[in-house]
Amino acid sequence: CDGGSSDSSQQIVAELAVKCRFPVSLIQTRRGRGIQMNAGAALATAELLLFLHADSRFDECDALCKAFSLYQSRIESGAQLFAARFALQFLRSELSPALSWFYYEAKARLPRNDCIRGDQGFLLNRAALWLAGGLDQSLPFLEDIRLVETLATRVDWLLLPSTISTSARRFEREGLLERQVLNAIIVNSVVAEWAEFFQALPGLYKCHSDTGRLLLQPLLVGINRLINDQDPAWRRIFWQTTGYHVAGNAWQLFFWLDVRHSFRAGEKPGAVKTHWLEFYQSRLTPFFQSRPAAFMAQIAVKLWLRWMLFHCAFKMTPRQQGGSDAGVHD
Repeated sequence: CDGGSSDSSQQIVAELAVKCRFPVSLIQTRRGRGIQMNAGAALATAELLLFLHADSRFDECDALCKAFSLYQSRIESGAQLFAARFALQFLRSELSPALSWFYYEAKARLPRNDCIRGDQGFLLNRAALWLAGGLDQSLPFLEDIRLVETLATRVDWLLLPSTISTSARRFEREGLLERQVLNAIIVNSVVAEWAEFFQALPGLYKCHSDTGRLLLQPLLVGINRLINDQDPAWRRIFWQTTGYHVAGNAWQLFFWLDVRHSFRAGEKPGAVKTHWLEFYQSRLTPFFQSRPAAFMAQIAVKLWLRWMLFHCAFKMTPRQQGGSDAGVHD
């Protein structure tokens, strides 16, 4: 399915149609991943549905066979619902190992619903998709997060025994740090149910006109303005929600310690031993879910926002501040 993208999705599908032994169709829809995925599911005839990004690749020729075998065994054991994703590996232009990329590949393998994203590929049976009510179409993105959340209480998202390689071009072009800052803001806005942010995001999302790097300054200035325009009661609830959300994600700091140890030892992302993460879960979870921890996290985020506004304004040149509009739906 394609919604008028400016990348090479249509060319990839055309090349696939020539090489494949099974029928391949390109469906033209309106923009929005949820719209595209629902359209594809509606035309598909199989019971098992595979949702992939056009720039994803399987590293093993029998990846789908292994996935289907796992699906069959689950159904034969009495399971009615099936939802799974593949282990993630980024296709980067720079081949040298990097801790940051290693971290996100390892994180995507964790048995946590908040670590599952669409770039891992989704393998669902129709019963699971029907239970979820299809993919969310209210925004051109976030369909993966909302699908995972919807099914979280009804089915365990399995990690399939194969790796999928997904292009890192957007992260490389926009900057891994900048993109992850935006992703963190988006997820926090989902938790806070901040609909106005998503309405304003297309106008705040700008990239450097020459390099394509994501510009944080217009994004953060816009967010700060939107927050300050709200009434005091809304701001209080928003910052409280943000504090609890950020404090609840402190586990990532401990997991990073585990990842760093495995990276230095030359291990694979799937072989990370989670000693620090287990220590957090067994000893520290109650504290980081408490009101004092949420309050401290709230203060830390406010200070971070003020510092970033100052830092970005100081670094940005007039040419960079102009930027260029970029979509968030690709």
